[in-house]
Amino acid sequence: MRVLFVVIIAVFIANDCIAQNDLLILKKNNKTVESFFPGSEMDLSTNTRYYEAYVTSIEKDSVFLVQYDVRRVYTNLGVFVLDTVAQYHFGINYHDIISLGKKRKNFDWNSSGAALFGGGVLLTTAGLITWIFAKPNTRYYARPQLVIGAAALAAVGYFLMKTGNKTRLLGKKYKLEYIKMK
Repeated sequence: MRVLFVVIIAVFIANDCIAQNDLLILKKNNKTVESFFPGSEMDLSTNTRYYEAYVTSIEKDSVFLVQYDVRRVYTNLGVFVLDTVAQYHFGINYHDIISLGKKRKNFDWNSSGAALFGGGVLLTTAGLITWIFAKPNTRYYARPQLVIGAAALAAVGYFLMKTGNKTRLLGKKYKLEYIKMK
């Protein structure tokens, strides 16, 4: 009787402990680039919006995700702590995904280029305004070297933004494949 009880319990436990989950695999020219499974993070775009979320499960051609709303909350001491305000659970059919973001491993050239572009545009605009409204050789007159240098910084920033981290559009090069494991 004891042996039968242990066998029945072992069968029920083994039935609940299935460790295999369905997968999504991103392929570039038929070579695996990245795989997504429950617990991994996905940066994806659909026709309606952009998501940064964690995969909770992948079942029947759908990806179920959870997105966390993390905000700064100030304390009585005047410092802030990060707090999770809400969680959003949702599902997306994997056919609706049109692009996936790249994981940032190194320096973020895109953000650095945006800062350089913004500063260059601001300095160029200020220099041009002083050319228009200030008299030459006065205290507030911007020299041409400053304006040309600021415009060059804005141009360098623009090209850094364009060559930075891009998304991977699904279509010709990239394919997203669903692999059923259960």
